[in-house]
Amino acid sequence: LPHCIAQMEEGGKGQELLNLVNTAKALQGESFGKFTGAPWSDAYVYNTIEAACLALAVDAQGDPGLAAAQQFLRDKLDQWIPIVLAAQMDDGYIHSYHTVNKFERYTNINAHEFYVQGYFIEAGVAHYQITGGKDRRLYDAARRCADQLCNRFGPPPKRNWIYGHPGMGIALCRLARLVGEAEGNDAGAKYSNLAKFFLDHRHEIEEHRSAYRQSHLPVVEQDEAVGHAVRATYFYSAIADLAMLTGDRAYQDAVDKIWDSAVNRRMYVTGGVGSTHQGEAFGADYDLPNESAYCESCAGCGLSFWADRMNRMHHDGASVDVEERVLYNNILGAVELTGENFFYQNPLASGGRRYPWHGCPCCVGNIPRALIAIKDLMYRLDGSRVTLYVNHFVAGSGTIANVAGTSLRIEQETDYPWDGDVTLILTPDKPAQLTVKVRIPNRGESRLYSPTPPSGEVNLQVNGRSQSATVTDGYVSLSRTWQAGDRIELRLPMPIQRIYADERVKSNRGRVALQRGPMVYNVESVDHGGDVRALYLPKDSELHAVWKPDLLGGVMVLKAKASRNTP
Repeated sequence: LPHCIAQMEEGGKGQELLNLVNTAKALQGESFGKFTGAPWSDAYVYNTIEAACLALAVDAQGDPGLAAAQQFLRDKLDQWIPIVLAAQMDDGYIHSYHTVNKFERYTNINAHEFYVQGYFIEAGVAHYQITGGKDRRLYDAARRCADQLCNRFGPPPKRNWIYGHPGMGIALCRLARLVGEAEGNDAGAKYSNLAKFFLDHRHEIEEHRSAYRQSHLPVVEQDEAVGHAVRATYFYSAIADLAMLTGDRAYQDAVDKIWDSAVNRRMYVTGGVGSTHQGEAFGADYDLPNESAYCESCAGCGLSFWADRMNRMHHDGASVDVEERVLYNNILGAVELTGENFFYQNPLASGGRRYPWHGCPCCVGNIPRALIAIKDLMYRLDGSRVTLYVNHFVAGSGTIANVAGTSLRIEQETDYPWDGDVTLILTPDKPAQLTVKVRIPNRGESRLYSPTPPSGEVNLQVNGRSQSATVTDGYVSLSRTWQAGDRIELRLPMPIQRIYADERVKSNRGRVALQRGPMVYNVESVDHGGDVRALYLPKDSELHAVWKPDLLGGVMVLKAKASRNTP
């Protein structure tokens, strides 16, 4: 995040913040500089603000380095927020490219006003949440932005329009939920209603009807993942949001079919999606090349958002398995350890290096907000708040209010993903009758890939006593009256697995991938004294996991006896 901030401020690679400064000057009648960069570059500022808000929600717990880093982010928010607010017009409209250049609003879908304003709204939601609603500046600005959309768009006599990038659907649904929670009485319904209007009618504007924009068919008739992969994953996330908010079964059926298409026929073993450079898009079924793979980092972020919604909708652990795969491999693998270089696209075979910035650095704020969000994905409650889902295994602690009529503190101890041992310590304020559902990773959540050997038996104990580990919908269930200090101990098997792809994936015939736990391993030339494409792994070669504390800050490496093909 400090790297993103430095590059967006004056003197950085992109200096995107200057566009907002110039917008404010233009609105105040002062002399201003020209707009630079892509028409949608305000979005980078807004998703970085959201990521900073998420980072501030972590308790530093006396860690001086983390506390200092968080103070840096607070100071930047104090500097940036007034700049952003000054760039908003009185009626709520905000978009530097249009304001500075005096372009007419909502006439060019490729200028991505909705993409930018969607991230602006999400930043307002995140800032409200981190301040507990005590600082409403960005939230109120987000509401004004959404209100000007509601005033302009909708059923006749208002107008219809298709936005080029579907991030607005997610944003309006997030705002609808927050406003509903804060004000009640369906106060946020107008925002979700607008989101559904846009989705219901986006296929009706003939000149913009295309699979690239997911506008080729009505939502309820779509059944496969198509088009620009970032736009697609955001669009499908919004469909799932609206299925939950409105109870529209046709929306749910559609997004279920599209999920099956994406995960079981068009997803890489790393969780990457979008196989082709042509349109940065999903390819055909089983069309998953390695060296020419695209796998944009933002599409990985979008898949993680989509998986989160699929889990909320179905409470099925398989969607979290997908989320875990994309977080640990495609997204986390896009950034190197300094946090100052990244990949825009993530082919499975590459000779390229990560770089500090990109001509379209849309991933830079998106990656940290997707990764830091794992703190909010670890646990989930059902609607009645009497069933707690444990979705991710991450060391840490926190308190959840109003769980089975009490407050519940949870501490999780684990070295996952390097080790499969997980301990959960539950401390309710008073004894609570509660069902705890612990996810048991499948490791073969996509039908595209077959892991061998199987993951193996799970060992589960409560307060030292063995429990049945029967898995239903990806979870084991523990129902009891929980007392302060009760311990759940889980031992997940972590075999090294060989992964074989469906034979219809031509580029992987005769090839094998290796994974251990959620981590898919890569083989690099630097470790092998030559081109790794000449290596082959005998089927009887034993595989060993070895901890290397001095490598990359400490990692588990895999060792095996491989052979080298010679000309």
